[in-house]
Amino acid sequence: MGAVSTGHAQAENDRIALLQEQIQAMSRVVDATKDPGEKSRLQTKLQRMQQEMGILQERQAIGLQERALEQTREVNAADVLRDKLRTIGRTEEEAEASVREIAVRRQKASEEEAAMAAQLANLRAGNQPNQARESELEEQIFTKSEEVRGLALQQEAAEAEVDLVRDADRLSKQLKADDEAGARPSLRVLFESYTELRAQQNNESAVRALLAELGQSLKVNQNELDLLRQKLGKSDEEMALLEKQTSFFHRDAEVEKFLASERSEKQQLLDRLPSAVVQVDAIKQAQQAVASRQELNALGEKVRQDQFATRKVAYLQRLRWPAATLGVMLGLQLISGYAILPMFYKNEGLFLARRLGRYLFLLGVAVVAAAFFFDDLSMVAATLGIVSAALVISLQDVCTSICGWFVIIGGGKFHIGDRLEIDGIRGDILDIQLLRTILVEIGGWLGTDQPTGRVILVPNNAIFKTKIFNYSHGHPYIWGKLDVTITFDTSLSQAQTLLQRVLAEETRETMAEARQAAAIMRRRYGVDDAVYEPKIYTAIADSGIVLSLFYVAHYRNFSAMRARLSQRVLVELDAHRDIHLAYPTLSILRGGEPSRAPEGRP
Repeated sequence: MGAVSTGHAQAENDRIALLQEQIQAMSRVVDATKDPGEKSRLQTKLQRMQQEMGILQERQAIGLQERALEQTREVNAADVLRDKLRTIGRTEEEAEASVREIAVRRQKASEEEAAMAAQLANLRAGNQPNQARESELEEQIFTKSEEVRGLALQQEAAEAEVDLVRDADRLSKQLKADDEAGARPSLRVLFESYTELRAQQNNESAVRALLAELGQSLKVNQNELDLLRQKLGKSDEEMALLEKQTSFFHRDAEVEKFLASERSEKQQLLDRLPSAVVQVDAIKQAQQAVASRQELNALGEKVRQDQFATRKVAYLQRLRWPAATLGVMLGLQLISGYAILPMFYKNEGLFLARRLGRYLFLLGVAVVAAAFFFDDLSMVAATLGIVSAALVISLQDVCTSICGWFVIIGGGKFHIGDRLEIDGIRGDILDIQLLRTILVEIGGWLGTDQPTGRVILVPNNAIFKTKIFNYSHGHPYIWGKLDVTITFDTSLSQAQTLLQRVLAEETRETMAEARQAAAIMRRRYGVDDAVYEPKIYTAIADSGIVLSLFYVAHYRNFSAMRARLSQRVLVELDAHRDIHLAYPTLSILRGGEPSRAPEGRP
C-alpha cells in the first residue's frame, strides 16, 4: 500500500513539473502572439492548464496529509500479518494434491531408471559385450537419474508450499484465537504467551537455516546449469569448425568421425538440459516458498512479541493490587504483633501469639497469591490435591508433624513453659514450632528438678505415637512419696504420730494451694482428681515397717520439697531416740546359735 502511494505521488510530482514548464512556455507564446483570435484561443488553453495545475496541487496536498496521517498512525503487526496471509492463495488440500501428483511421477521415473539399470546389468552379464549399447544405456540412466533428482526437488518445493500453507493456517488460527480471547492477564496467560513466542522464534530460526541451505543448493545447481549451457555453446562452435573442414564434395573421414561424436555429445547435453532447468526452477520455487514462510514467521514473531509485551505490562499493572494487599496485611501483622498483642498477652503467651500471627500472615499470603495469580481455582485445587497426595506419601513424618502442630495448638493440652515427660525424658517447653517442639532437659544425670542445659527437639508427630505426661495440665501440683523404714520393735503409733505431724506442718501451705488449684480440674472435667490431705501408708518390708509419706508440691519445687521434708524427718528422729530407723541386717551363726547385729541407728 505504501509503495503504491509513493508511486502515485511521484507520478503527480512529475506531472506538476511538466505542467509548470508547459504553462511557462504557453505564457511566453501568448505574450508574443499579435493575432487577437489566436491569442484568445491560447489564453483559453493556458487557463485550462492552470486549472489542471491547481487540481494537481490540491491532490498533492491531500496526498501529503494522507502520508503524514499514515506516518503518525501506529503500525499494527497483526494487521500486517493478516494482509500477508491474504496473499496465500492455495489451500492445504491443493498443496498436498500437488505433492501426491509429483510423488507419482517420481515413482514412475524411478521405476524406469531401475529397469534401465537392470537392462544394463543383464547386458554386462551376457557373453557378447556391446560397448556402444552399454554407453547408450549408461547415458540414458544418467539422464533419467537427473530427471528423478529434478522431480525430487519439485516434490520438496511442493512440500515447502504445504509447509507454507500450514504455517499460514496456524498463524491465522492464532490471530483468530487472540481476537476471541478475553482472558485477563494472569501468570498462566503470560507463561503461555512466552511459550508461544519461544516456539515462534525457534520456528523462524529453523526456516532461516532452511533458506540458507536452499541458497547454497541453488548456487551449486545454477553453476551446473551455466556450465552445461557453456558446454553446449562450445559444442556448437566446435561443430561449426568441423563442418568447415568437410563438405559434400570433399569428405574427411576423421573429421566426420569427430563431428558425429560431437553431435552425439551435444544431444546428450540437450537431453540433460531440461532436467537441470527443472532442478534450478524447483529450488527457486522452494526458496520462494521458504522465503514466504520466513516472512510470515517474522511477522508472527513480531505479533507474539507485541502480545507478550502488552500482556506483561498488563500483568505488572495487575500486580499492584496484590502487592498493596500484601503490604496492608504485613502492616496489620506488625501492628498486631508489636502493639495490640502485648496488651493482652505476656511472656510465653505473647511469644506463641506472635508465632500464630506469622503463620496466619503466611496463610493469608498463600490465599492472596491463589486468588490473584490463578484464574481457575478448581484447577489449582486439583493440582494441590495431587501434590498433597504425593507429599503425604513421600513426606509422611513431616505432614504428620504439621498435623500434630494443629492438634497441639487447637487442643491446648500443653503450652510453652509446661513440663513434659516423653519416653522417660523430662523437659520444659521452650517453643512449639510447626514441625517440632523444643524442650530444655530437666533432671537427667542430675537426679533433681534442675535443667541440664541440653535442648531436646521432639517431632510434633510424637503426640500420635507415644505417651506424653504433662506435669502442669490443669494445675501445677503433683504428688510425691517419701519412704521411712522403722524397726519392728519401734512403736508404730508413736512413729506415725510424729511423721503425721511433720508431714502436716511441712505441706500445710502447698496442700491449701493444691486444693484451690483442684477447682480448675473440677470445673473442666467435672470430677475431683484427688483429695489433697497429707497421707501416710504403712507396709511391712523385710528390714522393718515402711511408712510412706505422701505429699504435694509444685512441679518446679518438687525436689526442694522432698529435700526439706527429708531434712525435717531426720531432725525429728534425732530428737526421738526411741524411734529407730531400720536397715538391712545380717545374721551370723556361731555354734549353731544365731547372732544378731546390734539394734539401733546405723
